[in-house]
Amino acid sequence: MRLVIVRGLAIAALIAGVLAIGSANANVFTHILREAGEAGGKASSHSLSHLGPVGKAAAHLKSLANAPKAALAAHATPEGHWQFVNRDGEVFTAGTSEEISRVLPTLAPEAVAAGESKLSLYVSQDSIFQNRAALDALPSDTDLHVVTDSGSFALTRTGSGADAVLRAAIKPNLIAKLDNGDLFDEAMSYLGRPLNSSNIRTLAIEPGAAKSLSSAPKIDAASKVPLVDQIEPSFLASAFASIRGQTALVVGRVEGGKLIVSPSTGGELSRDLTELVEAARRNDVNLVVLHTDAARQPGGRNWLWQSVEVGGLDDAMKTATFGDFLDALAARRGGFEITAAHDGGGRVHLAAVPSQPTAGISEDASSLLGDVVSHVTGEFVSAAVDVYGRDQSTQMEYDGRLIPGIPVAIQIPYLLSLVAGVLAWPTVRGWWCRLWPPQPAKTGHGRIARVISSIPREAVFWLVFLPLTGIPAIIWQLAVQSWQTATAPFRWLHRRFLRREV
Repeated sequence: MRLVIVRGLAIAALIAGVLAIGSANANVFTHILREAGEAGGKASSHSLSHLGPVGKAAAHLKSLANAPKAALAAHATPEGHWQFVNRDGEVFTAGTSEEISRVLPTLAPEAVAAGESKLSLYVSQDSIFQNRAALDALPSDTDLHVVTDSGSFALTRTGSGADAVLRAAIKPNLIAKLDNGDLFDEAMSYLGRPLNSSNIRTLAIEPGAAKSLSSAPKIDAASKVPLVDQIEPSFLASAFASIRGQTALVVGRVEGGKLIVSPSTGGELSRDLTELVEAARRNDVNLVVLHTDAARQPGGRNWLWQSVEVGGLDDAMKTATFGDFLDALAARRGGFEITAAHDGGGRVHLAAVPSQPTAGISEDASSLLGDVVSHVTGEFVSAAVDVYGRDQSTQMEYDGRLIPGIPVAIQIPYLLSLVAGVLAWPTVRGWWCRLWPPQPAKTGHGRIARVISSIPREAVFWLVFLPLTGIPAIIWQLAVQSWQTATAPFRWLHRRFLRREV
């Protein structure tokens, strides 16, 4: 009985561990957990999950060190009321302008005593995308911030009612128009991805250059840093096959659906942009198109590997995200506005176009990355940026793969069954020996020869048979052990009193 309990606990612990590993790598279940517990993450840690949607905003507010005393979390309910929460978790519900005027004295009396009379609200994402008309009930001078899974962002508002236009300051030089919650999440997910310099290939389209791309960047013999990859124009689309899973960055002028480039020699050339986008989709390549008026092609070293003597540059590159990259490019154009659209097949299209400077955009925010991104385009300014890449769910699935190239939906069951097969080793091995009995050792063959001859049989067992039969085997083994445990008293009685010795 004790053996069955111990084995059962071991099985449960190992299965839980495997699931934890899979979810930790993939974050496959993050979205499900977030939907199941609307105030997850930080809200749970601050015990504000019981407040519902406003609890997430309240937890975020509580984590801010420099927020003004008059800052409150807020959520517009479907009934048209506003819920306000302070850092202590105290809730005030208001349905009229008069009630809203009593919010600060009630929830932040110390702010009123200090002379602060302007509301600073950290609003739930649901309030922005599902009930933005309720914003009209707030004082016109209210400082608004939207709270998302990626943090909080200052809002600017023009117009009123459900048709009000809201924009969020994502980075000092990046803003996003808040039209669709799903697309906003897609944009934020992409902008938050780490900037993996080893996976970004800056391409120069040059006649007479190579007809294919190596799977890894070419290294300069003297400086030991990667070079810009030069590619023959007519082979650009087909070359994406060799850089699957990487990011291809191309530079040119986009006109009438054509990418026009100006190589180092000869006149301008053009490639069909739709063809390039389709090739990137087909080969799972993230394609970044930098729009430039000059259309000159980059040359020399890859910009991400430039040796620039700037203090702290190495640390900045280690923590940089794709959003930081776009922000540095946008600094030279006075700011970019980001829009996102689903591109089908697990892909998303991000467009960054020049925006009018707003109060949330800094004119002097070029950061350390701004000192090196100019090498992408050879010291000229990017007019706009188009990004065609994996969407959020597809990227999460790829990030969760323990073995590249095999979907998580296959890897996790395979690993679970493999662990189950090891736990049910006597049963699985017994089945295997009946299916493929071991060959008797031949006289005169040495030990090494016998081991080598058994390799094919053992490989099939470990890679195929054990994962396929692991779960059925452990179920059968537990069933047999449970039956033996349940019938043990009867067998003892039979041996003790009923069976007669001959």
